[in-house]
Amino acid sequence: MNDEPTPQQGWVADEIAAEFPELRIAWLLSDCRGTRSDPGVAERLASLASRFSGRQAVELRQQQVPAAYRSFFRQLGIDPEQHPTPIERAVVGRLLAGGNPPQDRVSDALLLALLETSVEVVAFDAALATPPVGIRSSLSDDRPGGRELAPGTLMIVDSRQSLAPLFALGEGPPAATAAGERVLLVGVAVPGVSALAVDEALTIAAAALGGG
Repeated sequence: MNDEPTPQQGWVADEIAAEFPELRIAWLLSDCRGTRSDPGVAERLASLASRFSGRQAVELRQQQVPAAYRSFFRQLGIDPEQHPTPIERAVVGRLLAGGNPPQDRVSDALLLALLETSVEVVAFDAALATPPVGIRSSLSDDRPGGRELAPGTLMIVDSRQSLAPLFALGEGPPAATAAGERVLLVGVAVPGVSALAVDEALTIAAAALGGG
């Protein structure tokens, strides 16, 4: 019997689905075994750091998944030169840092999934979120972290509340409290990115959270 968690498909508000028919969101509930970085994950991150040189970081945007995110950013009125896609931001950050030094279990799991698939996974404390999750436009009372949002900002929401903007520009991805024993993982397939790629990213993150 397979006890591995399986990614679940979320929902997209009708008016957004009409504009972006290929936009998808998926989620997965995962156990989180402690707060310390898993040595095996840290080793994989160190190995991945050697994959990217400065030239490769520049060429990254031409690959299928990063290119799809860049195209979707432009459709939303976001300049990807000013606000790089998650994978570009991560790779440049690691080049500046001189590698992928381990941080904590959640952050390392999210980074591993991103570097392996180019798909961003975000995490929320499962005690504070109630799946299923979906995508809708922001409402007047949506103020994640106390910040005001531009009208029509696309939001990740659960069955009770808004969780975060679809893309946290200029910030790291929203991450679960490190002490949480259960984590809600969320991934988004923009047009041009397959649902399978998102499922793979979620599965990688879940395995990294529960391993060790």
